[in-house]
Amino acid sequence: MKQLSISCLFFCVLNLGVYAKNKEVKQQVDSVSYYSNLANNPKNNESLVRSYVFFKKEFIKNIGLKDTISAINNLRQLAIIQFSLGDYYGSETNNVHALEFLEKINDKNFSSESKVGIYNQLGRVYYNLLEYDEAIKYYKKALKYTKNQNYINIIKNNIGLIYIDKLEYQKAEAAFLNIYQNSLPLNDKYQTARALNNLGFTQLKLKKPEALNNLKKALELRLEIKDAIGLYSSYKNLSIFYNENGAIKKARLYAKKAYEIAKTLNSPSFLENALASLISLSPDPMVLEYQKLKDSLDKAKQIAENKYALIKFNYSKQEKIANENKLKQEQERADKIMYQALGGLIFISSMFTFLIIQARHKKDKIKIAYNTEARISKKVHDELANDIYQVMTKLQSNSNIREDMLDDLELIYSKTRDISKANSPINVNYNFDDLLKDLFASYNTQSVNVITKGLSTIDWSTLDDIKKITLYRVLQELLVNMKKHSFCTSAVISFKKINKKISISYADNGKGCVIKKGSGLRNMENRINSINGTIIFESETNKGFKSKITI
Repeated sequence: MKQLSISCLFFCVLNLGVYAKNKEVKQQVDSVSYYSNLANNPKNNESLVRSYVFFKKEFIKNIGLKDTISAINNLRQLAIIQFSLGDYYGSETNNVHALEFLEKINDKNFSSESKVGIYNQLGRVYYNLLEYDEAIKYYKKALKYTKNQNYINIIKNNIGLIYIDKLEYQKAEAAFLNIYQNSLPLNDKYQTARALNNLGFTQLKLKKPEALNNLKKALELRLEIKDAIGLYSSYKNLSIFYNENGAIKKARLYAKKAYEIAKTLNSPSFLENALASLISLSPDPMVLEYQKLKDSLDKAKQIAENKYALIKFNYSKQEKIANENKLKQEQERADKIMYQALGGLIFISSMFTFLIIQARHKKDKIKIAYNTEARISKKVHDELANDIYQVMTKLQSNSNIREDMLDDLELIYSKTRDISKANSPINVNYNFDDLLKDLFASYNTQSVNVITKGLSTIDWSTLDDIKKITLYRVLQELLVNMKKHSFCTSAVISFKKINKKISISYADNGKGCVIKKGSGLRNMENRINSINGTIIFESETNKGFKSKITI
């Protein structure tokens, strides 16, 4: 296996410092440091997601404070996290945004140091997207902004690894030889060992006699400094060397040593790679054929995923531009109407006052209704459900009671809990976006896939609490109906902002029905009408069920 391409931690923290001026600022610095470390040394994807949420909030806050330097650092950290999560196009976007903000900075040192990290990160993005020429272009851009030999060696090493992937071994050898020579005055055994290992691997591909000597020198240095990841790479490359030179026993010996190191690293990716190497040394031709086929399929899958991600990214980008243009046109039209309507201001003000009073009265009625629902829910839970549960407990201790009676009681108890849950109070004061995600996730099962589109594009802060609660209840009722009656395998819920209204579309692939407005559908209509919204239902037998809500 080739040496790791990047000193990831080094570029993650490059110039991301903040300076504490008082206790409050120091606490903020500690938080930034904590989440930076969590992102750079994640235990799992949850660590990355938590860090992403923190730095997203920090970015929004720093934009509001017009703290451009901190905002740039936030964008860079977001890009690094997205890269680690495999969101390469999202990482690319945030890196480009960081470059745009850098144009507003007069601090040349900060700008140059930031560009080294950003261009290097863009190189990593394009490398993983298999766009090798684009990756080399950005690595070379990074080189223009630094004279630090450590940084230069790391970036040149990344370029050399691309040459290996492109099978351009002559260029790779020249790059690694240059890195090796430049690492000697630094007295950095990590860099020297890495350069020798990659140089030896390249010379192996060129069938040069000095390949083995350089691979062994790299191994000696890594044993001396106890570099576990480096040792894995050295053992792997020595296994490849002996395999390609017909010494299968030695090849297996070093492959097993690589496997032992992988176990100490406790990394699934290293373990998979080590086991793949051992399998490739099997004398069974069918095993070798399987390994080649698997490698080919993995690469084809990666290319397909990259193409799909690009299409999805471009579509979202174009949709965003279209929405922004539409919003701008609507704003211009609204301004024009405002000036034309200036003469009728007194009349409009009077009508507006009347409507406010009417709306308040209507809102108070809705609040009373929801408070009543919550009170009934609590009473059902605290009294009726608990009483039923006590009866069930008593009956279970009586051996003469029939099993079907207990089942009936348990069914009644479950329905009571469902009624209580469906009418329990809803806290919409925190994050309505997350509240809806939790609702949809609760109906996402192995048999039913609930898909959402455009949820994150909606600014829920423009919607008052009554409308949020009403929308939540209606979506909840749609999902309950889906679960009870639809027999679908997938349901799609789409969100769009159209002018100043929010449009929500629901569609499933269930058995459908002939629309008859019973209490359930009528209840949904009444709820939406109470907040001056509209709801439409469409369905035909065997053609699924659809609904469109506008508020």
